[in-house]
Amino acid sequence: MRSKTYLFLTFAFVITGVACSNDPATTRQQAAKTTEELKRESREAAGNIKKGAEVARTDLTAAAQGVKEGLSDKSSSLVDLNSANKAQLMGLPGIDEARANAIIADRPYQRPHDVVSKRAISAAEFQKIEKHVTTGPKTQ
Repeated sequence: MRSKTYLFLTFAFVITGVACSNDPATTRQQAAKTTEELKRESREAAGNIKKGAEVARTDLTAAAQGVKEGLSDKSSSLVDLNSANKAQLMGLPGIDEARANAIIADRPYQRPHDVVSKRAISAAEFQKIEKHVTTGPKTQ
């Protein structure tokens, strides 16, 4: 904004000087000088815009990569049968409050299928949730 004001004032000064000057050579030199300054500052502004666009593109690419990694990370979306609260368990397909309470009551589990062995849920119910659960990072 400051450079635009400076350019405008410079240009206005040159025009005023041109209007007051009777020497065509001086007028031509002043106009050429002002035009060169305007070109230089325009190139600088364009460079700054380009630099800003490159930074924005880099940031956008990084954000998109992060989203992609987050979506493809299956382990982060698994519900841990040993630590999940009732609401998290009820978010699993086919698990109601009673089943969630049973899963919590029969903890701990060494393997996800232990919820069936301990009769917290049926084998059919386990088939619906097996791709969505874990028993923690150590065993599975």
